[in-house]
Amino acid sequence: MAFLKNVINKPITGEWGIEGEKVSVLRTTNFTNKGVLDLSNVIKRDISDKKIATKKLMKGDIIIEKSGGSPTQPVGRVVFFEEEGVFLCNNFTSILRPNKNLIEPKYLHYILYASHKFRVTEMFQNKTTGIINLQLARYIDKIEIPLPSLATQKRIAEILDNATALRDKTKLLLEEYDQLAQSIFLEMFGDPVKNSMGWDIKKLDDLTNLITDGKHGNCNDEKDSGYYFISAKDVRNNNINYSNTREIPKKEFEEVDRRTNLQPGDLVMVNTGSTIGRLAIAREIPETRRTTFQKSVAIIKTKKEILIPEFLQYVFELRLKTFATKGSGSAIKNLLLSEMKRFQIITPPIKLQSQFADKISLLEKQKELAKQELKESEDLFQALLQKAFKGELVKEKELEIN
Repeated sequence: MAFLKNVINKPITGEWGIEGEKVSVLRTTNFTNKGVLDLSNVIKRDISDKKIATKKLMKGDIIIEKSGGSPTQPVGRVVFFEEEGVFLCNNFTSILRPNKNLIEPKYLHYILYASHKFRVTEMFQNKTTGIINLQLARYIDKIEIPLPSLATQKRIAEILDNATALRDKTKLLLEEYDQLAQSIFLEMFGDPVKNSMGWDIKKLDDLTNLITDGKHGNCNDEKDSGYYFISAKDVRNNNINYSNTREIPKKEFEEVDRRTNLQPGDLVMVNTGSTIGRLAIAREIPETRRTTFQKSVAIIKTKKEILIPEFLQYVFELRLKTFATKGSGSAIKNLLLSEMKRFQIITPPIKLQSQFADKISLLEKQKELAKQELKESEDLFQALLQKAFKGELVKEKELEIN
């Protein structure tokens, strides 16, 4: 074991500079919870040449977050820097530069990432005036780093890199399935906004038996009642998620259910707040008939002889930006039911819609397999990370034998 201070050079503080276009500056906004950078929103600032020369990031540096965080996301996240070009980091962060004669940079990054993941870093944070800060000096002095030989460190980093690549590859596969589904839709039906194939168009109200929303007001909680009260947060990833959903008394459920009456095949859509447009189709599971909704979720029951829910779901997804702009209100967007009923929907022949639904069904089965693989690859990474953190992933003798 060694303390962090023994394996890094003197930390380099971040720099903010002034508004300008001279150099790229990384912020905690560019941190991800996976320990890698997101460069989609990098800002430019004007900073002196002298400071750029002394504070620019080098490949193998670790950037640590020293201000920010929240009750659910402790301060002290780390990301690994391996980018081309000149970058600095801002004054809410610092650069930890590994001594490569003593420690493999990627190995150190994984150990510090694990320290945050397994909540060790929380011991070095304090809260002042609403901002959570990292006690960086104490962190550097006290954080312990397992210190096997450099060869063993490199082997551990390689194993964790491979596990990360497997997880990321599976995640990318899921994204490609979503893109494929949209491509199939566009090939079969064209752009639903421009109606490039000239299909008949009808108001959504004429294509549905019911468009309503959930309860306008609250319900009491009753743990383990088996009757679910779904809010906007529970509609995500094309599913109704029951894992952390409120449960309510049977009597209160029945009062709301008289109006919402969720059935397998109904389409639900978030119609209030920042996630307007999130969609899911109710599946044939026991919970479906014990589910009702808060006001933030709309229920759409299509006339299935003329409009198949799976088809409508992709019309909505491809028109999401158009529909979301219909939301009224300043602080909280609210998509009114009256506005939804006036949505103009293309209506291809039901046979063609059915063919599309069959293709989507096959894709969904493949996606479920990929989701399971993603969970398994994530579990594998976490298990390997924990072993590395405990100094148990690769033994020195094992490396010598290999």
